[in-house]
Amino acid sequence: MKGREQFALLLRVIGLLGIVYIVRAFVRFPMPDILPLVARVVCALIGVYLVRGAPALVKFAYPESTPETPEKSSP
Repeated sequence: MKGREQFALLLRVIGLLGIVYIVRAFVRFPMPDILPLVARVVCALIGVYLVRGAPALVKFAYPESTPETPEKSSP
């Protein structure tokens, strides 16, 4: 497994744990006030994004190609 794949897998596991935590919170307290409800929905959406692989984060952490610095030749 390459580092990029390991990072993507780690993000998916973190997202899954986050979703499980939010679902557990909804089961324990089904009808929270509006602010905790909004926070839970936002956290759930972030968790879903992470479970999908978070392509923007992976691309940022592991760019496809790194720019090479031009080598200066000495005379």
